[in-house]
Amino acid sequence: MKDSVCPILQVVTPISSCKLIEETCERKFALHFDYCTTASLDFVFLDEATFSSIIRHPDLTVTSEERVLNAILMWGMKAKELCGWEEMDELIIKLTPELVFEERLQSVNYLLPYVRFPLLPHALLKKMENSCLNRQIPIFDNLVKEAVIFIESGLAVPGSNQSVRFQHRRSSFKELQYICDGDSNGVLYFAGTSYGEHPWVNPVLAKRINITASSPISRYTDPKALASRTYQGLSFAGPRMEDGHNCTWWMVDIGQDHQLMCNYYTLRMDGSRAYIRYWNFQGSMDGKSWTNLRVHENDQTLCKHGQFASWAVIGPNALRPFRFFRVVLTGPTADAANSWNFCICFLELYGYFH
Repeated sequence: MKDSVCPILQVVTPISSCKLIEETCERKFALHFDYCTTASLDFVFLDEATFSSIIRHPDLTVTSEERVLNAILMWGMKAKELCGWEEMDELIIKLTPELVFEERLQSVNYLLPYVRFPLLPHALLKKMENSCLNRQIPIFDNLVKEAVIFIESGLAVPGSNQSVRFQHRRSSFKELQYICDGDSNGVLYFAGTSYGEHPWVNPVLAKRINITASSPISRYTDPKALASRTYQGLSFAGPRMEDGHNCTWWMVDIGQDHQLMCNYYTLRMDGSRAYIRYWNFQGSMDGKSWTNLRVHENDQTLCKHGQFASWAVIGPNALRPFRFFRVVLTGPTADAANSWNFCICFLELYGYFH
């Protein structure tokens, strides 16, 4: 249903007798705002009245106000690819707002006040203060200034008896935030507690998470070991031939009913010397078509037995929800004798979990 909301809205909006269907679809979009504005760009084809109704909907559910801002700007410029406000700011440096947003500039000015700027992090607001968007769009400048003054003056706490613009929205995603290597805040740990309901057990044994490897299960290729939180002296996925090439990977399936907008991930080396140097961290909705979330080229981070290392996922793809995640070798490891073994004994994911 979520994937068909925008196409349905485009069809039924002009038909007066389909008002109930239109309202149902607008509410569905509002409730799944993160997904509907990142899984595809169909929403940029919605007319102003429909998109405005969604932005103003009382049931709008979102992980952060930055997502609302990004969606408004993408809709305004009829974006052809997923992007955030910073990418659009770079565009504004080269072009004027009139050229970027064309006939939708007035609509963008109307919709921007529905972004709850006072709920954005102070550091992000200060960054926005120095942006080209801030200099060239007066309403954007006014809203950012108001939010900065609100936070710096300590006038009130968001959620108290203030205008709706100072109140937090509901979120359909749970934030699982990276704190430190090996912490208990990630998705695999959360799944091991039955999503916060019970004491932790290995989520692979509990069938909450499914982990697979490019090579068959064996004593040293044990999927449950990656979720066990226990150091393993030898734990690897071996290579297989795919399309005539060596391909080595570990893959995590977080479950049919779950999605993650991943913004951080952690790996831990086993006791071997096959330190990975070239690999991709990828996400997928179907386990077949993969999107690169982070590309590692001659990454020298891992260089000790049992070492943890974590990396941030940044850019537009950090806003996209996926069910499947994998790390896949794209070049040889530091050990010439085991150049295509992917040797890790722990993996954890972080971000917004649904």
